[in-house]
Amino acid sequence: MNETDAFFTHAIVGAPQSVILGRRLTTEAARKDGLHIDLASGHSQLSTLWNEWLVLSHATDDTGKPRMRPGRLRGLLERHALVIALAGLIALAAAGMLLGMPLWT
Repeated sequence: MNETDAFFTHAIVGAPQSVILGRRLTTEAARKDGLHIDLASGHSQLSTLWNEWLVLSHATDDTGKPRMRPGRLRGLLERHALVIALAGLIALAAAGMLLGMPLWT
């Protein structure tokens, strides 16, 4: 997505709510990263770059099956995230004051 596409999307559709994070796997990175195997213990692990690519590429998705849209609850939580965070901070401050009152008196 170039700057024109990003501006158009933001201006017409609005700010994004759910975003897929990550980066594309380049051929140079594919050559140097990959599967790491510890010969002493036999433990195998994908490098971070390959793991991100596998998870974010949707290469293992079924053919012809559309991606699931975020549910109503997730949309509600994303739209009201600041209010929920503020309520949590107020609750934390109230709990701290209630627990600190016996120590003060």
